Amino acid sequence: MKHKLSLIVVFVLSTLAYAADAGDPFAKVLDGKAPVITKEFIAPPAGITVRRVLFRIRDKNEAYAVIAIPNTPGKHPGILVLHGSGGNAEEEKAMAWAQRGYVAVAPDMPGLYSPLTRGDLPMSKGYADGRYSMQPDTTKSVIFDGMLAAMKALDLLRSLPETDTANVGVVGVSWGGTMTTMVCGLAGDKVKAGFAIWGSGYFDLGNWRGGKSSLTAKPGALAANMTPEERDRWLRDLDPGRRAPNMKAAFFLAGAANDFFGWPEAVQATLDAIPGEKNHFYAPNSNHKALIPGGTGFEGVKHDPKHPQLIGARANWLAMEVPYFEYHLKGIGKRLPKVTLAKSDDARLARFTVDAPHPITKAELYWAAPFAAETLKDPALLAKAVVDRKWSAVSAARHGDTYEAAIPPEAAQWFILVSDDRPVSVSSELITVKAK
Repeated sequence: MKHKLSLIVVFVLSTLAYAADAGDPFAKVLDGKAPVITKEFIAPPAGITVRRVLFRIRDKNEAYAVIAIPNTPGKHPGILVLHGSGGNAEEEKAMAWAQRGYVAVAPDMPGLYSPLTRGDLPMSKGYADGRYSMQPDTTKSVIFDGMLAAMKALDLLRSLPETDTANVGVVGVSWGGTMTTMVCGLAGDKVKAGFAIWGSGYFDLGNWRGGKSSLTAKPGALAANMTPEERDRWLRDLDPGRRAPNMKAAFFLAGAANDFFGWPEAVQATLDAIPGEKNHFYAPNSNHKALIPGGTGFEGVKHDPKHPQLIGARANWLAMEVPYFEYHLKGIGKRLPKVTLAKSDDARLARFTVDAPHPITKAELYWAAPFAAETLKDPALLAKAVVDRKWSAVSAARHGDTYEAAIPPEAAQWFILVSDDRPVSVSSELITVKAK
């Protein structure tokens, strides 16, 4: 027995000595410290049922989805929840919507989700590979399958017996926001309300202008590597802005004025193409976030006994998603305010009205100076300038039913931003000052 113990001790000591050897690949990583938990999968909250499924996109291609359903009887509004770049099915956000009384479906979208999470599916490829591949036709782009996954997930949501198909919404962030715009354009009257976060169309008015081709990029990873014919076909078939004229849903587009991808001009062009009810904001000095009331900050969100587990950023991307869908899909609460620019005889004075069912707590004009001439000639410099651009605030004064704010003489572009006491925030259209 003692002999066996001695051998074990020698073996352990020799193993430890080997691990300490600088040539051992484990030596630098086996530090004995507990690993950082990057995500904890919670059990479904009480009162809802969660299903995890694979569904067919086309041919043998499948996608994963989370379905969350309230346990209360009867029909419920439905909501499709679309993840952003490199993400995956938004399980917690789907559960949060189910807690509020919605049937929620959150799918993976090929070409956009991380294949490291569920890499055994037929359409799993390296992230972004084939996104801008257009040969021999549009269906070879993985974005085509990503859009199909979103649309099929919408059909799945509408097919569930618990879903009130007259009240279905779509919400998504980043590429999921882009997909939200696309789904609302393709689906027509199958969707009642959409809320796209950093999800404009008109890619040719956004970050595509700042891209450079690269011989070392993976196939289909960069739009700049496409031929002019491929770019035209991609925009015709896959750009959400070109689908916006078919939109029947009430639509909200959350834009960041310094967004690296959806530049303000692209956001405005998308809004201009929507024929029906629409609203939006531009979040000043923000890149892929909204540092405004009702935006990506959740400081005022408190625990609700009915929703004990999922609040704040775990439940939503923006705080104001909730009152938006409560109004449009449940008929609860009041609509969002609406800013309308009024005629002004003074070119340096902005006049506007606000149709607001809640008290307005802040009304400001945000303006930015023009880009330097050399910036406009260099795509890389322009892309950086959009992100770094400074938007300055000018307080608006109220005169009866009208607000007024001075437009500085150096302003090249401006917009109005107002917030109410819920809080939610909305903007006017983006105005480009004509050069003299």
